[in-house]
Amino acid sequence: MYPRRRLLARRSWLFDLRPQRLIVFHRAEGVYREVSGDVPDHPSAPVVLAALDEAQDVWVGSGDRRVFSVGTGASAPIQTLPRECFDLTTDSDRLIGTVVDDALMLATLFATDGSGQQWEPMTLPKPVPATHGYGYSEGRPLRQVPDGAFLDTSPFGITVVEKGRGRVYVLRPGAAQPEGALQIEPGGEQDIWRALATPHGVLLLLVINYRQTALLHFALDGTLLGSIPKSDDEDEDAEELIWGGAGVCVLDASRALLFVQDKTLLVSLPGLQVLETLVGEWPAFVSVTPAGPDRWWVGAEDSDALFLLTAEPGHPLRIQASNRPVSPGAPLMHVGYKMPAFHWTEHSSAPLSVSAPVIETWRAVVRNDGTPCEAVRIRVSGALLGARVVDVSVRYRGQPLPMVEEQRVNVVGVTAGLEAGATAELEVIFKPRSEGSGPLTITVEPCSWQSQVKYWQWQDKEEPRVLAVTGHPASAWFPLTVE
Repeated sequence: MYPRRRLLARRSWLFDLRPQRLIVFHRAEGVYREVSGDVPDHPSAPVVLAALDEAQDVWVGSGDRRVFSVGTGASAPIQTLPRECFDLTTDSDRLIGTVVDDALMLATLFATDGSGQQWEPMTLPKPVPATHGYGYSEGRPLRQVPDGAFLDTSPFGITVVEKGRGRVYVLRPGAAQPEGALQIEPGGEQDIWRALATPHGVLLLLVINYRQTALLHFALDGTLLGSIPKSDDEDEDAEELIWGGAGVCVLDASRALLFVQDKTLLVSLPGLQVLETLVGEWPAFVSVTPAGPDRWWVGAEDSDALFLLTAEPGHPLRIQASNRPVSPGAPLMHVGYKMPAFHWTEHSSAPLSVSAPVIETWRAVVRNDGTPCEAVRIRVSGALLGARVVDVSVRYRGQPLPMVEEQRVNVVGVTAGLEAGATAELEVIFKPRSEGSGPLTITVEPCSWQSQVKYWQWQDKEEPRVLAVTGHPASAWFPLTVE
């Protein structure tokens, strides 16, 4: 799993990015900006958040490899990065990014200036073997399943993590190329890796199968400097301490933080001795960014909540919730559609009254702003239908559409698909039968026919096909009164 929330502080600015939104805090207040289009719940790449030291150019991406600059203080979209990149971060006055090939292997580690126009590829060092003992099959060929290359930062440099290939590179601040790289047993599909540069090498957090957790500190020659649990397994309580890793943060040259599900551990560098424990719930991975001297912003990936953690040397760890006011802002960017997306261009949600024997018609126009769909399903729902208070008939694109009853309170009809950019007129006709009132919902859904295999079927029999929603429907709700 790649980072799905990232925090970045620049002087009086704080940027908080998740796939579907960016919150821009300036001092005590924030502005919420949404992303339009098909924003994935589980992105195929990390969300991208990068800004130069003065926050003059802020680069954002929702996890689909497309990165946009939104200008000073994230005020308005101005330009797109010339090429797609898997991840992007900043190193003082330059951008550092990764590009992967069709097999999701790291193809290029590049540097560019703040404009993102001229890319300078870096030479990658040959990785040095490093053994950690957690499922490592020494002497056997390593099974690699490339899954991209993402970046993380600490005060001591940038790490490039290829979990699927078991590789971690360390780029020091301002360096022309990585100082070194480690080759570790590749992580599995259910594993999560995070890596941060330290003065001594690299701190690696392994979460195996989402639960079993190890924190390892390697020198760049492959030497293991420290681990939790201890490599000799002398401490019986160590396994319990780090069950369910949620993140890692390097504070300074001698201290780091390890977030687990029910606590935060302050550990020493390089040996990873536990110095202090702070109780707290971290059920999801966290993002961390400096907030000033001995202070850090912390946010979990499954929530918009923001916390301020204080880790002043010689004083206990403290964490407190930050409740800053947030107001709505202009749309952030539109990432396009990769599936059908229906929107009303004309429709009404005003209450509708029908008086016998007069027949009333509700009219609307729907447009497909996304990709073409194979079929369209129209659904009219309401308790008045099940109670036989009103009869419903439908015309779509000027033609009557046969409707069938479904679960008593629905009538449903299926027709041909809608092309990209096309519009269609919908008419729903109400004929009263008795009296009553209640809410009514009209939904137009983009669908496709999908095979459904039954486990008892023989292979030579034709597979049944079912209609499945494969896009964004348009829906209208209004009160209906039948007199």
